[in-house]
Amino acid sequence: MREMGVSQPLCFSREKHSRLKGVAPVGGTRIVSGSNPTPESEGVRIEEAVESRLRSLDAGNYRATSRVVLETFADFLRTRRCVETLDELSVTDCRRYAQHLRARVRDDEDDLSATSAHAQGPYFTVVRSFLGWCIDEEWLDRNPARPNRVTDELPEHHGSSDQQFWEQRHREAILSFVDERARHALDGEGDVPLERAYRDRAVVAMLALTGIRGAELFRDPKDEYRNGLRWRDVDLDAGVASVLGKVRETEHVALPSTVCSYLDRYRRVQDPPTDDWPVVPTAHGPTLAAAVRDRLGERGWDETEIADALAEGTQTVISTHEVVPPALTKNGGRNLMRRLCASADVDIDGEYLKPHGGRRGLGSQLYERDAELAQETLRHRSIETTHDAYRQKQAERRRERLDDIL
Repeated sequence: MREMGVSQPLCFSREKHSRLKGVAPVGGTRIVSGSNPTPESEGVRIEEAVESRLRSLDAGNYRATSRVVLETFADFLRTRRCVETLDELSVTDCRRYAQHLRARVRDDEDDLSATSAHAQGPYFTVVRSFLGWCIDEEWLDRNPARPNRVTDELPEHHGSSDQQFWEQRHREAILSFVDERARHALDGEGDVPLERAYRDRAVVAMLALTGIRGAELFRDPKDEYRNGLRWRDVDLDAGVASVLGKVRETEHVALPSTVCSYLDRYRRVQDPPTDDWPVVPTAHGPTLAAAVRDRLGERGWDETEIADALAEGTQTVISTHEVVPPALTKNGGRNLMRRLCASADVDIDGEYLKPHGGRRGLGSQLYERDAELAQETLRHRSIETTHDAYRQKQAERRRERLDDIL
C-alpha cells in the first residue's frame, strides 16, 4: 500500500529497532520530533489519553465529534504509523496524518470534505486541541501538530459556498405565513390549535430576527447543559433572553419588539405553571410519556400509579402534576421548519429555511449597514470573526452593484 507517495511502514521496525524519538521507519532519516515527550508520557497509550480527553469535555456535541475524530486519529497512528504511545508520537507522524486527510479529500469514494479536513476543520483542530491538552497533562512538552510543515500538508479550503442565508424576502414570506396562520387560529378558523400556531410564530420570529442559534433555543440530547430556552431565561420587559452561548458562557440575546410581542401572546396562551417551563416544549408523545414516568418515579410513584395516570392522558398528567416537559430538540426544530416551509411554499434553492440560515441572513443584512451592530447581535468575540463570516457575501453584493452600474 502507498499513501501520498510514501510507502507504508512495517510496524515491527519501531518495536524491533528503537522506541527512541530520533529513529524513523519511513523515508530514511528520522526528523527530530518537536513533541518532546515528558517522563510522565512514557507508556501512556494514545487510546487511554483519548478516553481521558473525552471525559474532560462537557459539551455533548463537541465530545461526540471529538470521539469520532480522535478514534480515527488513534487508528491511523496504530495501523499506518505503528505508534501506540504518546512518547512515540512525532511531528512526522502528524505530517503524515495531514497528508492522509488530503488523500481522503481527493478520493471520490470518500465522503470527507475539505471543510472538515483543512486547517480550521474538525479533523485537524480536534487533534491539535487534544495534543495541546496532553501538554496540560504534562504528557507532552510541545504540540507536534503545530509546526508549519504539518499544516502545509492539509487540503486547501476556499470557503463554504453552500451556507444558507435567509434573504429579506424569505424572512418576510415565512413570517407573513406564520402570522396569518396565528390570526386564523385566533378566529377559530385555523388548521392547528392556537397554542401551536402561536408557538410556531414565536419560533420563526426568534430564528429570523434575533440571531439566536438552534442549540440555544432548542434542546440538544447530546449535551446535558443545553436543555432548551426556559421562560426563566426570558425578560420580556427588558427585551433580553439569556442563553448558553457557543463558548459555553451565559450570553444575552436582544429581542426586538416584534419578537417580544409574539412571545408575550404565546406565553399567555401557553400559561406555563412554572418559569422552568421550556419556551418550545416537545409535542412528541413517547418523549413526554418518558418524562412523566421519570418525574413521577422520582416523586415516589409506583409503576401502577404512573400507568393509571398516563391512561387519563399525558398532557393531563403534565398540567395537573406540573411535570416539566422536555424542550423540542434541534432536530425537531429543523423538522418544524421543514413543515412550515412546505405549507408556506417558501424555499431557498429547493431547500427549506434552515434555522441557522436565519442567523446568517440577519447578520448579513446588519453587516451591510453596521458591522459592529452585526458583531454585537451575533455575539461574536471579535469584529474579525464578523468580517470573516460576511466578506464573501458582501463581495457578491458588490458584484451585483457593479453589474447595475456597468
